[in-house]
Amino acid sequence: MPRPSPDAERLAERHRLALFEVPRRGLAGELLGRGTGSSLEFQDRRNYAPGDDVRHLDWRAMARSDQALVRVYREELLPRLELVLDLSRSMASDPDKAARALDLAYVFARSAELASSEVRITLCSERPERTDLERLRARDTAFEARAPLGIALAEAASLFTPGGLRVVISDFLAPFDARELVRPLAARSGGLVLLQVLSGFDRAPAVGTALRLVDAESDESLDAWLDEATVDGYRRRLKHLIDGLEVETRRANGRFFSLDASEPLALQIDRDLIPAGVLAAS
Repeated sequence: MPRPSPDAERLAERHRLALFEVPRRGLAGELLGRGTGSSLEFQDRRNYAPGDDVRHLDWRAMARSDQALVRVYREELLPRLELVLDLSRSMASDPDKAARALDLAYVFARSAELASSEVRITLCSERPERTDLERLRARDTAFEARAPLGIALAEAASLFTPGGLRVVISDFLAPFDARELVRPLAARSGGLVLLQVLSGFDRAPAVGTALRLVDAESDESLDAWLDEATVDGYRRRLKHLIDGLEVETRRANGRFFSLDASEPLALQIDRDLIPAGVLAAS
């Protein structure tokens, strides 16, 4: 059962959560977010997509262009980080994956704290619970939840509060429809970031490997031989999963990252998170 690594603690002190660095507006403590919402601050127009609020249809622009367009508004973003950490057993299928998920949780929470933001951490399992940064750092975190990811996130939603930046850390290796998973996570948030953490084996299982697959919920097992056809089929399904999450997160004006736990954390921060404007060097 891991704790945040010394490397994560050092990196957290050197970075800040950049998504809160936007012009201040309105009442004290309010920010204009980088996502979209329903404030009166007009941002742009874009093509209508199924599921968009029809109240935001721009009828005048449609009359001129014959295209279904919606008006996009910039939301008011409260300086609050709402961090959701998936504690499912699949996260512990590889020690590096569990450790990386915990390190990312610590870096985001500590960097938000350094940006003078409120931090709320939800541990996602059958019985979701709130914790704080100090307890996350000081105690072992057990990745033992058996509930399917969709059900666990639905249970955790009762602890969510509106208006803050919502960051979800998981491997997302579960059967679900990407749209049905992402839209509730984005609802009433001031922004959404999904961090998918995969082990090297999750991303690229080796052909010619014999292994025993154990269901994370029921403990039922299946002996399998990973021949080339099996691995190719798995890689196609994984790509479909990642592509779906990326598209739906972008549609929700959020950010999606798929990270390999075998890579150095500092590399992922410098290569992926800083250029995307999520973290910034202090």
